Amino acid sequence: KPAKDTGTSGNSTATGGGGGGTAGKVADAPSKLIGGMGFNAKQWNTYKEAIAGIESGGKYDIAGGSGGHYDGRYQLGAAAKTDGAKYAGIADPGHSSGARQNFRSNPQMQEQLFEGYTTANHTYLMNNRKYAEASPERKLAILGYAHNQGMGGAEQWLNTGNVGRDGFGTAGTKYVNAINAGFGF
Repeated sequence: KPAKDTGTSGNSTATGGGGGGTAGKVADAPSKLIGGMGFNAKQWNTYKEAIAGIESGGKYDIAGGSGGHYDGRYQLGAAAKTDGAKYAGIADPGHSSGARQNFRSNPQMQEQLFEGYTTANHTYLMNNRKYAEASPERKLAILGYAHNQGMGGAEQWLNTGNVGRDGFGTAGTKYVNAINAGFGF
């Protein structure tokens, strides 16, 4: 399947500088966006650490992904940044070379846009009964799938069970499994 811009890279082959930190110390307390989705700080941290572990090894200063079009701890692409900014209520940082470099050097912005992007996926998926009726932990696992495959891909997976893969061949269920493991399932 060819690579497509689902907003994220869906892999862990990002490359970047040596710094950037790996600890999830930025925004450990639940924000209004996180609380509005019904998640507590512990649940959110389990989710974001699983995603960061797959996408970047937890580093903020990384560029990579399918076609080299993704940035930061959560490997957000142009579309994910735009959606994330909209839901986070901040300006779209853009995706030019300079904007991408600035994004990779700004952990706070990455956390805000990741929350916003996750909120966009959550908002869309709330129209799906299987998602809407799921436990918070199950919702976060589904949101992990959406992080890799996009919100439409996640809805298709929920409705059909057909597992999508990104441009590197990474199954969306890799994210589900990592998040479930973080919750001890």
